[in-house]
Amino acid sequence: MKKILPALLALALFSPGALAASERANTLLIHPGETCYAKFAVNGTKLKLLGVTKEKDEAAQLVVTMTPDPATKGFTLKVENKFKQDLDYAGEIRSLTRDIRTQVPLVPVVAGKLSLEQLPMRVEEMALFGFKLEK
Repeated sequence: MKKILPALLALALFSPGALAASERANTLLIHPGETCYAKFAVNGTKLKLLGVTKEKDEAAQLVVTMTPDPATKGFTLKVENKFKQDLDYAGEIRSLTRDIRTQVPLVPVVAGKLSLEQLPMRVEEMALFGFKLEK
């Protein structure tokens, strides 16, 4: 399954229907080689993105890192959830040079844990949005 997922993501990235809607509110953008630290306002299960920084922030509730993966020649997206509840979110991979955007399924992150997602090689930017806590 892990070998098939990057191939499916690459196929989705370059399919004709890959263009998505315009930028969403509460969106975290990350590029290869970056680490982002995000803080949120919590209202029940809804989250509102307050700010994102690339400087290390121990108070951040979410830490997102996108690193090259030499084994797959793609990228690994690491999402660390520091909330006390599971975190659900959505994502969109982008090729800026080809003006292509494709939504990708992402696995929710268990409270206090991290998740690793494999991304195809032509991803130049990743948008994470739709953050919410699960009951």
